[in-house]
Order: sequence, then C-alpha cells, then structure tokens
Amino acid sequence: MTISYSDTFIRLLFRWKGSLWKAIWKHLLLYLLIYYSINVLYRFWMTAEQQAIFLKYVVLFDNWTREIPLTFLLGFYVAMIVRRWWDCCQLISWPDHLLYNVSALIRGHDAETRIIRKTIARYAILTSVLAWRSISLRVLTRYPTDDHLVDSGLMTREELLLFQSITVQVDPHQKWWVPLNWIQTMMVRCFEKGTLTHTNELRVLLDALEKYRNGFFQLFIYDWIAIPLVYTQVSTISVYGYFAFALIGRQFPSQNENREVIDMYVPVFTILQFLFYVGWLKVGEDLMFPFGADDEDFEFNYILERNLEVAMLIVDDLHNQVPPVYVESLDDDIQLLHTHASSRLPDHPQRQHLRKYKFKPDAIQITYGDKTGPNSVEMPTSKSSVLSFTDLENMANGPPRKPKF
Repeated sequence: MTISYSDTFIRLLFRWKGSLWKAIWKHLLLYLLIYYSINVLYRFWMTAEQQAIFLKYVVLFDNWTREIPLTFLLGFYVAMIVRRWWDCCQLISWPDHLLYNVSALIRGHDAETRIIRKTIARYAILTSVLAWRSISLRVLTRYPTDDHLVDSGLMTREELLLFQSITVQVDPHQKWWVPLNWIQTMMVRCFEKGTLTHTNELRVLLDALEKYRNGFFQLFIYDWIAIPLVYTQVSTISVYGYFAFALIGRQFPSQNENREVIDMYVPVFTILQFLFYVGWLKVGEDLMFPFGADDEDFEFNYILERNLEVAMLIVDDLHNQVPPVYVESLDDDIQLLHTHASSRLPDHPQRQHLRKYKFKPDAIQITYGDKTGPNSVEMPTSKSSVLSFTDLENMANGPPRKPKF
C-alpha cells in the first residue's frame, strides 16, 4: 500500500472546515452579483453611444488598478500577523516541565506528599483556566463564573473564599497568578520542612514555575497590544478599493494592448485575483485574534483536558515508577525493524558536503613556517633525534630574546 500525495492534496484543496472557500464564499458571491448587475446594465440597457463612453471608463479603471501596490501592502501585513500568531502558539503554557521537576524533587508515597504534588498540579491547571478565560472565548464559555471552577473540582469552597477576598483595583480579571503564588508558598514550605534537601532543588522548582507563569503573561501582552489599526485599515482599504475599481475595469468587452476588442462572459482572472488577495486578507484577519471559537483558533479546551490528565499522571500514578531492569537484558540485542510498507519508502540519509573532498599529496605535508624568517625555529632533521622541552617551548613562543642592558 502506497501513500498517494495527490489524493491528500486534493482532499485538502476541497476541504470545507477552515478553508479558503468557507472564508470568502459570501464575499465572492456578493462581488459577482454586483459585477454581473453592471454587466447586464452595460449590455442590455445602454445605447451604442453610451457603451462607447462606458468602454473608455473600462480602460481607465483597469489602468488605475495597476497603481495600487497590493502585493507589497498585503505581504508585510500578513507576514507580521503570521509571525505574531506563531509566537502566540509558542507561548501556550504546558505544565509538563514544571510537574516533571515537582515529581522528581518532592518525593514520597505518603498521603501528605501525594496531596502536595496533586495540589500543585491542580493549581497549575487552575491557573490555565483563570488566565485563558480572560482571552479565550472557548474557555470563558466553559467557565463563565467562579462557581463553575468549584463545581469542576479545580477549586475548593475555602479556596474560592480566599481567592475572592483578594482585591485587585486595576483589573479584577488579573488574579490568575494567585494559584501560582500558592504553589510558590507550598514549595518554600517543603524546603523548610526538609522535603527539599537543598536550596538548588528549590531554585529548580521556582525557575520552572517562573517559566510556566511567563507564558500566560506574554499571551496577555499579545491580547492587549494588537496590530496598529492604521496598518489594518490601509491593507483592508487597498484590497476592497482595488476590487471596487475592478468592477468597472474588468468588464467586457475590453481592449488588450493592441487595442483589440475581446469579449468574455466570465472574468476568470479577476475571480482568481479575488481568491488570492481577499483570501490573503482573510488569513490576516483570522490569525490576528487566534483566541476565538473559529475553526483555525486555538483549541484551549482540548489543551486543558490534555494538561489535566497528563498532570495527574506525572505527579501521582507515574511518580517513582520505572520498569524492572534485569541483568539478562544487557545481553539482549536491539534491532530496528521495518514493515513492508516502510521498507519501500525512499530514505535520504544525511551526507556531509565534504565527504568526497580529497587533498593533494603536497597539501597535507606539515609545514613549520619560513626558516628564513626572524622567528623561525629549525626542526631537528635527524629521525632519531628527540625533542626536548626547550625545543617545544621555542616552537610555541619563538627563540628567547636577548636581555637588554
């Protein structure tokens, strides 16, 4: 069985969810409706004299569309948004690194230690919900109030009362960091109690906690400071202005460069341009705010469910777990096997670009510098001679200088 990449490409080309067709079909339908309304008016409602005058405007408007630097404007605009979108992807906080360190350093199977580890994991997931529901429509819809956090088990009633007693004057929604402060206090108390035996262990945990916190903070910055509105307006006006002129400039019959009249009923190239440019603009608009509920937005609900399951496995079920190691396993051979399908796939191993480079025989001879120079050191010519430490020092530093009196 072989993989048909052409079939995969065709399926991706005509897929509806998150596709170009879903993004712009309404715009294209409206554009073609206006275009053919003008076309019908031109063909059936205008006199011959009016059609001649209209043809002059068709040529004029078509020339005006060439004056708009559409590719230049959209290129910078979309490149900036895609780079910003990818940065947001990289800033999604995953608790794995933090909880791996918690499981490695806060050790023990007694009830108190297990509760500490599981509480740290729960507080880490609680921080995700509190932070992401301020920027993500999916998470806000799932947890619209603090009572929903209690019902889901992410927060106890006592923790909710303590959380609500904390007053933040600037922005009431910016209390997502409170559970992280609770985690930090628990780590310090573990060190004071002796569960953490060295300050380096506490330092490792606090560094992992800071890295986890920084992702949420940076996402808030991206959600707060958007692309300048002026840049968005320039790109949007240029695209829609271009196709507004194209409504007249791409009407047929039109003239080519040789002043020959060409009549077409379907503006094929204009439709392709509409797909390219308006689709390009829609890419920027959809990726500018990736925290909504559209097809291409971040799936924060899936991330929350995955993080909760993995977090509890790391700190509890997988804590101190390792497969048994037998002495006989040292003699076991390891073979990387192929299936029939994988054996037929082409391999492209790494090959260094200097693998076939060869030196000439005289180029690999060792040279000891110019013997006629002032700092040259003569090498012993006899094969049986032995270099002394003085000879080696003279080779490295040159002959000793004569003292000046």
